[in-house]
Amino acid sequence: MLEGTVKKFLYELKWRLHHPAAFEKYRRLLANETVSLDELLARQEAARQRIVRTAMAKTVFYPKFYGAVGFEAGDIGKEGWFERLPLVTKKELREQRDEFINLEKRANLRWFTTGGSTGEPVKTGFDEGLCEEVYNWRLLNRFGVHPWDNHAYLWRDLRPRRIAKLVNATMWWPTRHLKCDVSSLDDAGIRAFLENCRRIRPTLIYGYVGALTQVARYILDHQETEQSNNRTIEQFPKMVWSTSAPLSAVQRRMIETAFGAPVCDEYGSCECRWLAAQCPECKGLHVNVEHVHLEFLGENNREVEKGEYGRTVITNLEDEAFPLIRYENNDRGRWLTEPCACGRTLPCIDSVKGRESESFVLPSGKVISGEYLTTLFDAHPDLVRGFRVVQHRDA
Repeated sequence: MLEGTVKKFLYELKWRLHHPAAFEKYRRLLANETVSLDELLARQEAARQRIVRTAMAKTVFYPKFYGAVGFEAGDIGKEGWFERLPLVTKKELREQRDEFINLEKRANLRWFTTGGSTGEPVKTGFDEGLCEEVYNWRLLNRFGVHPWDNHAYLWRDLRPRRIAKLVNATMWWPTRHLKCDVSSLDDAGIRAFLENCRRIRPTLIYGYVGALTQVARYILDHQETEQSNNRTIEQFPKMVWSTSAPLSAVQRRMIETAFGAPVCDEYGSCECRWLAAQCPECKGLHVNVEHVHLEFLGENNREVEKGEYGRTVITNLEDEAFPLIRYENNDRGRWLTEPCACGRTLPCIDSVKGRESESFVLPSGKVISGEYLTTLFDAHPDLVRGFRVVQHRDA
């Protein structure tokens, strides 16, 4: 209990020093989960008007892009105004990226390369000062997990240098973050990961769907052996958080059985993170309507009926440094027709379609995750139009 209190105090102290407004924003997000849907949508409309006005006034791209279809700033707010805006595609983002930048907020801009799960990695900017981490806090709160708890990650290692790892560990101390590099994961790596989990007992295990499935399969395959050696594979987490690809019903059952914890499916993208995530009911994904406006479009770029699948179009409502408005990200999704049984008023979408996650088995027995392969061109996204990997047979 004392250790948890110390972790909480130090975590909150660091955030109050780094971003004083974070906890006030977090309280608003928690309150929004019970605000009427009509009120949430009215606030969202105001946010759409604000971000479009900013984009037209502060960027090079949007006045030119909208002017080509005869849309002017005075049209904002008129009936059907938003649907008149043309869609932004990966082509515009790739070829005119610098024109999306709000020059008045360039100091806050950071760059991120998309994973390229569609085969088209691109480089996109985001405002580092937005404190998007509070959406993570809201999600964890639904499952009784705290951001200052120990967490474990099945992820690609983005900090290979020792000094960077030391700085990261120092920043998070006394919270422990266990990271397992899944770029090539074998049985020995899984055993080491589980041993470290037994040591720090993370309340959250977060990772790629493919890696989580691989570890879960190992746990289930080795249960009898572990028990015969008077060892058990402890069921330590309160939640397992999957990302990067749709989660099948079979994978969900396997992971939940192996870890003894509910699996939270989350939808996000590098272009606009924190789009939607499940609650413990696991019937749909609650959309972060304060952060993003989602559309699902069919023929003639018209919104499809609720319950029908359409092309996913995203508008980031908060990021004025690099505004993305009506951006088509090549996913497919749909609105659910019924509200969630949990009572939260945030609207729900179904699990995303159109993304796939595959793994490649090498002759050595190591497994390379498909998600890792999409990062090979992170340093040169402008030089790669697309890629394909073919494996003719498993090892």
